[in-house]
Amino acid sequence: MKNPRFSFRTKSDADILDDGYRWRKYGQKSVKNSLYPRCTQHMCNVKKQVQRLSKETSIVETTYEGIHNHPSDEKVVEEKASVISSLLDKAKGFFAEKLANIPTPEATVDDVDFKGVTRDGVDYHAKVSVKNPYSQSIPICQISYILKSATRSSSLFFLLVPTIASGTIPDPGSLVGSGTTVLDVPVKVAYSIAVSLMKDMCTDWDIDYQLDIGLTFDIPVVGDITIPVSTQGEIKLPSLRDFF
Repeated sequence: MKNPRFSFRTKSDADILDDGYRWRKYGQKSVKNSLYPRCTQHMCNVKKQVQRLSKETSIVETTYEGIHNHPSDEKVVEEKASVISSLLDKAKGFFAEKLANIPTPEATVDDVDFKGVTRDGVDYHAKVSVKNPYSQSIPICQISYILKSATRSSSLFFLLVPTIASGTIPDPGSLVGSGTTVLDVPVKVAYSIAVSLMKDMCTDWDIDYQLDIGLTFDIPVVGDITIPVSTQGEIKLPSLRDFF
């Protein structure tokens, strides 16, 4: 049975038009008894010829002989992209739904107290209560904190450094299963900032503060999740007696 043959004409500046299939170049592994290049797909014998009309050089005539036994490259790419996109959308929806329904620890800051002055600086301790909804213990990967003063300071140094203290505590322990764990979060203020605050506050030894804490837990199945907790209030500044 003779292969069907058909042609179409297109007005184009390009000599070779992209039709979504791959073809052997002219002169490359030429097909026996044919001047046409053949489709590169295995077992596909479709051939094509491209030429410009002699009377109208702006028209490109493409002639095909045979019918492809496979989809075009563009169609394959589109189909794959559609499948992948669908899978990703389903995965996003699945995990979003699961995360929304997965219980996570709940934390509150109970108190922030002045503890004393050491050789390294001024120490404050924050007590954080964390309720674990799981029956098994949950590892605490890290605790991070930022302590800021809400009191306006006249010191140029303090204006340039609005954060009183910040730091991280790696591997601080774990939460007990099905219960509440009280975490002691040490917050250390550098001498220079503490002295600057004392000078600015004069006889008022209390300052307004904001403490932001990030608790990172290793939740079963989900992995690492950071839960933010924040509190505001007043804390005591050290007096001169605390330094000596």
